[in-house]
Order: sequence, then C-alpha cells, then structure tokens
Amino acid sequence: MSTLSIQPYNSIYNIGDCIEFKCFTQSNIPDSFEYIICNGKIIGNIDPDLLEVQVYDYTKKDFTGGISWVNPVSISKHYPKEKIPQLTPRIILKDIWKDLVFREIKTVKVKDQQFITYDYINDAGFIRTEQYLSIESAIRYIDPNKENNIYTHYKDYFGFTTYQSLRNNDIYSNQEIFFSRKCYCELNLSGRSITGNFSLRRGFKSIPPHKKQYICGLVETGEKGLFYRKWFICSKEFLTLWTMICESDHYSLKNKTEEGYITKSLDELMQELNTRDYCLAFDGNIDISDLKEKYHSYNIETVALYIPNIYQIIALSLFKTSKSNIPDIYPTYEDRLRTDLVWMKK
Repeated sequence: MSTLSIQPYNSIYNIGDCIEFKCFTQSNIPDSFEYIICNGKIIGNIDPDLLEVQVYDYTKKDFTGGISWVNPVSISKHYPKEKIPQLTPRIILKDIWKDLVFREIKTVKVKDQQFITYDYINDAGFIRTEQYLSIESAIRYIDPNKENNIYTHYKDYFGFTTYQSLRNNDIYSNQEIFFSRKCYCELNLSGRSITGNFSLRRGFKSIPPHKKQYICGLVETGEKGLFYRKWFICSKEFLTLWTMICESDHYSLKNKTEEGYITKSLDELMQELNTRDYCLAFDGNIDISDLKEKYHSYNIETVALYIPNIYQIIALSLFKTSKSNIPDIYPTYEDRLRTDLVWMKK
C-alpha cells in the first residue's frame, strides 16, 4: 500500500527562500488597516495562496520572530536561497533604494502656524531650543546674525517639485510631483536595526522644505497626478551616496578633463559625503565660544544631524574591503550595517 504525500506547490517561492512582506495591522482609524514591513524565511509552500514563513527578529538577529502565514501578493522582495550567498550590503541597498526619486522644491503652501523655534549652543556646549509665539518675538531676543537658526513650525503643509529629473531613474520627467506633510517619512539608518527602508514614523516633520531644497522618496500616480507616497528632505550628501550605489556611472561622480570625463577617486567622493557641518554632536575638542559663534542649524534628514560622518562610514563600508578609519561615535556601526542589511544570511 502506498502512502499519500503532499507535494509543495510549484511556484517561484521555494522552501529556504527569504522574503520581505507586508504585515497588516489595525490602524488608529476605525475599520482601517496599516502595514509594516517584515522579513522571514519560507519553511512551507504547500498552498498556492499561503506560505508558511519563519519571521526574522531584528532585535535578536535571528529567525525567532514566530510563524506567519503570508499571501504571495503581499511579498515585496524575494531572495532565492541559491542567490543569498552572493548578496552584499551594497546590492541590498541598491535594491531598496533604486526607486527613490529626487527632485528640487518649486512651491510650498503652509497651513496653521504652530510656533517658532530658535536653536543655539548653550554655555555647556549643548544644543538648546527656545520656543516663541511669533517671528517678531524671536527676532527681538536673539542675535541678528543667528536668524538663520529660526524655524517656523506648521500643522500642515504641501507643495510641488520642479519638472526636472535629477537622476536617470526618474521616469517622470517634465511632470511635477506633489508632496505633503502627512507622507513625510525618513529612512531607517540608525537605531536598533538598520534596514535602509522607510521607518514607520510618518508626518512628524513640522518644518517644511524651502524652495530649491532637495527631497526624495517613492512616487505613485493618484487621481490628481503624481505624488510622493513616502518622502523626506535630503541633503546633497545623501544624493551623492545614493548615486554611488544606484547610478555609479552618473556624470556627477566624474571630473571633466581635456581628455573627457574621468571617475572621481574615492577620496574625492569622501569629501563630498562629509556631513560634519550638519552634525549636532559636540565632541569636546572644539572651543565652546567658537562653536556658539559658528553654529548653524539645518532642516535636513535626521540621521545626518546626529551621526557624524554617517555617509562616509556607509560608503567606505560598501566600497572598501578594509574597515574605515574615520572617527565614529558609534564604533560598531559598520559591523551592524553589514549584519542588519544582509539578515537573510543568518
């Protein structure tokens, strides 16, 4: 007598493959749902509409996050088991960031002013923020040379980008793109797990971008045209890092000579990735009076403000085989970057 054996469903998803998928959770809005991005390894594929997945736990850095039953429709990234050994942090980031669209701001409309803030360095060398009800009251009490450190916060804002594409992956040339505060969301490049994806925190940026400032994000087509589903204000240094990873042959990474364009050296590009002027971290080696005099606050992505040399560290980790010698207040960042991005090798 023969026994009946259940054979796995024949699909592109196989046992041992790793996937990134959407997990739907209850929203704060009644009768609505939101999703978070999860990772895991397929351990069963008997049903064509349901995969058994062992969830990856970013805190423990292993596949102990429990079992989830995943519909293939919710899978956003697929890593076949035979290709996993070849994956590197650079390949992973390129895959995650390849669809980011960069533009300059054309117009911004603001609604419902909330308050005014002024950032400064106190006598102990720490960043402090004073809050005011109006621009006039702020200007009345601060150094006239420090007015650039005054920011107006709004309950809501929105606007449009220019029509010009900044990188070759932008397929929406000659079309402006709408953005709004509620869709503001930054990349996860710090914290307990470095995923490179957008974080779950949205709409927290109360200071709008200004005209000609860079923004980037994921673009979709809505009923009224193109809009950023997720976006953030970004520095020119992040644009350079993205270009090194995703469009390494772009002309911005080359020097123009009489013989033609020559690719810039890694040392030259490291200088273009220097975010030291943005960083709010005080290392104790700078004279406080000099720091107070020269301090300038910036409205850019948060990670560039709080982790010194963040993009230099990432670039050297991706493009050099030896560990970087750039001073870093987070000495294990490079190791964590490699571990967290290539989680599927666990």
